[in-house]
Amino acid sequence: MKTILITGSGGFVGKNLKEFLSIKYNLLTPRSFELDLCNKDAVEDYFKANSIDFIIHCSSKGGYRNLKDIDSTEIDNISMVNNILNFKKSDTRVILFGSGAMYSKDRPLCKVKEAEIGKFIPKDLYGKSKYEISKIVQKRSDVVCLNIFGCYGKYEKETRFPTYAIRQNLNKQKISINQNVVFDYLYIQDLCNIIQFFIENIPKNKILNVTPTKSISLYEISKIVNKIGGFNSEIEILNPILNNEYTGSNELLKEEIPNIKFTDYEIGLKELYNQIKKECK
Repeated sequence: MKTILITGSGGFVGKNLKEFLSIKYNLLTPRSFELDLCNKDAVEDYFKANSIDFIIHCSSKGGYRNLKDIDSTEIDNISMVNNILNFKKSDTRVILFGSGAMYSKDRPLCKVKEAEIGKFIPKDLYGKSKYEISKIVQKRSDVVCLNIFGCYGKYEKETRFPTYAIRQNLNKQKISINQNVVFDYLYIQDLCNIIQFFIENIPKNKILNVTPTKSISLYEISKIVNKIGGFNSEIEILNPILNNEYTGSNELLKEEIPNIKFTDYEIGLKELYNQIKKECK
C-alpha cells in the first residue's frame, strides 16, 4: 500500500481527497500547525522521519475572492513547493495545484490553453506565485501541476457560490449575484477521480488544466438550484455587466485520460443540495 502525503488536508480539496483516498492508500495528513511547510528544517525532519511514496500538495496561501493577498503570499507559496521538492526522495512523484490565476485574471480567460502560460504575467501575488511555480514544474520530470479554474462540492466554504445559492434556496431567500460570470466549475468527485488516475499513471504533460468541457454561469447555477429545490428564489444580479470569463481548455487532459467523464451540473448540484439539506436538519 502506497503512503501518500497530503498537505492542506483541512481545506476543501484536501479534506475530500483524504476521505476519498483513505480506502486505497496509507495517508499522512499533517495540518499546518503540525508541519510548517515554509520552515525548511521542519520539512527536512518530517521527510527523514516518514517514508513517503507520493505527495499531493494542496496547501496554499492567498487567492481568496474579495480578500487581498497578504504580503508574503508569493514567497510562502514558492517556499512550500521548494521545500517539498528539495527534501523528498528523488523517485517520489508530486501533484501540485495551479490555478487559472497563473494566466492573469486581468483579462477574459476563454478556454485558455496551457501554451499561453507566460504570455500575460499576473499582477496579484497569488497569481504570480502560481506562475513562478509553473516555471519550476517545467524543469522537472517528477511533478505535475493541475490547474483548477473552479471546483465545487462537499466541504466547500459556505461563502462559495454553489453552497451559498443552495442555502438561500433552502431558506426560501433571494439569491444575490454581485456580477454574473462564466466559470469552469469542476465537481469535487471528478477531481478526486483525476487525482487517483495520476497517482497510478505518469502524465505525459507537466501542466494540465483540470476543467470540465461545459462551462456555466452563476446565474445558470442559481436556476438549477431553484429547479432542484422546487422553490423559485428570486435571482438578483447587482451589476448587469458580465464579468471576465474564467475558463480553461481541457484538450490536454482529455488526451491524458481519453475516457474521462464529467459530472453533469444538475447531478453534482443535486448531490451537494441533498448534502447541505441533511446538514441543516
